Formats: sequence, structure tokens, C-alpha cells
Amino acid sequence: MPFPEQQVEWLLANRAKILRYAFVPQLLAAVALLGIAYFTGKTDAYLLFKGARTRGKIVGFQPRQIHRYRTPTSTGIFGVPGGEGVGWPVAVLYDPGNVSVAMIDRPFWNWIPWGPALAMGAFLALVSLKGLFVFLTFPEPASSLATGAQK
Repeated sequence: MPFPEQQVEWLLANRAKILRYAFVPQLLAAVALLGIAYFTGKTDAYLLFKGARTRGKIVGFQPRQIHRYRTPTSTGIFGVPGGEGVGWPVAVLYDPGNVSVAMIDRPFWNWIPWGPALAMGAFLALVSLKGLFVFLTFPEPASSLATGAQK
């Protein structure tokens, strides 16, 4: 079965060239993760950093609709099986300029799902930018055959 052996041989022979262009998939993954973090967390981040805090009370439950994008109207809606919790006090984050934009303040869960995507995207962006810097700064090393060097 020569097929996998030929591929492995080609990969080993072109290892430096492959690693030289490794920043491209890293950059694409970083852009995708940062885009996911932006679209899923822009309202949450706005409320966390510029919103006001107050106390509220659960007055009812609505089933949450799954939308293509997370909208401000679905930010504070959540459900508990059986409807328990009506009347419970909760901390609420809201936008004083637009009180319809609000969410229940849940310290750890405020960062899910956009926080991990932001962290991974930022890390990959830094790593890929370092790779891009190396790619642009240092020329591709000449192979030993092109320079005429002998072993």
C-alpha cells in the first residue's frame, strides 16, 4: 500500500514549507471564533461593561426560541422545567437607555458561550500574527539543492 507512505514522505520532505504557512489556518480559525464571540456576546458584553444592576423578581416563564442570531429580545428569557421559581428574586443587568435590553446576572454564566470563543480566538489571532510576522520578515530558506551545497 504505497499511498499513505507517499503522503508521509511528501509531508516529511516539505515540513519547513508546511510550517511556514501554518499561520493561514490559524488566522482563519481566529477570525471564525472572534466572529462567533462577537455575534453571540455583543449584547451581553455591553450589559456587563456599561449596563446598570438592579434587583428583580421572576414573574413568569417563556420558552426560549432558538434564533439564527441571538437577539436582545431573547437575552433575559429563560425557562425552568415545571415553572418553579416564580417570585424568586434575581439580579438583573439592563441598559438604562433601553430597558428592554436586559438579562439575568449570573456571574459565571454571563460569559458563556462567547467568553471561551473570545479567549481562543484572541490566542489564535496572536499566534497567527506572530507567524505572519515571521513569514513577512524572514525570507524562505533556500534548500540545499538550490544553493549547490553538498553533504
